[in-house]
Amino acid sequence: MRLLLFRHLLLMASVVASPYTTSRFPRRLGAFTLVEISVVVTLIGLLAAVALPSYRQVGLKSKATAVMNDFRTFSGALVTYNLQQAKWPAGTGVPAEIPVEMTSNLPPAFTRPTPIGGNYEWVSNSTYKAAIRIVTTSNSHMSDDAELVEMIDRLMDDGSLSSGSVQLVAGNLVYIIEQ
Repeated sequence: MRLLLFRHLLLMASVVASPYTTSRFPRRLGAFTLVEISVVVTLIGLLAAVALPSYRQVGLKSKATAVMNDFRTFSGALVTYNLQQAKWPAGTGVPAEIPVEMTSNLPPAFTRPTPIGGNYEWVSNSTYKAAIRIVTTSNSHMSDDAELVEMIDRLMDDGSLSSGSVQLVAGNLVYIIEQ
């Protein structure tokens, strides 16, 4: 009896282990089923759907922080000039142009496109005693991403683009140093 049971178990093991079975459902040889592949694709899609908005927020935050740092760096140099000379430098009216009085004080980043597109422009006129704005030029267009512009305002100011030191005026982002 034991010998018969042992032979039966050996026969069963050889059938299961053999890739050449004669059963109705032959054993798979390392292939994936369509269901397994679709489950993996679905999981990857879900992970991407969760991760992409976070990735976008990180990109927006880095651009907003770069603009905020530029505004603070430029305004620091301009305020220092005002304190030393008791006046603001004359406005240039030209984007990416450093005022003549500030050529040794403002970093070269003032002449390059901003992290959100457009160029910096120094404004000192009847509307603002002292302001830096980002304007769209033929070479560089300022981003029209409302979420990005609002994030810059939240980081630097009151969160309202119609009041405070950061405002959106005629499609240009303006950082008002002195009104």
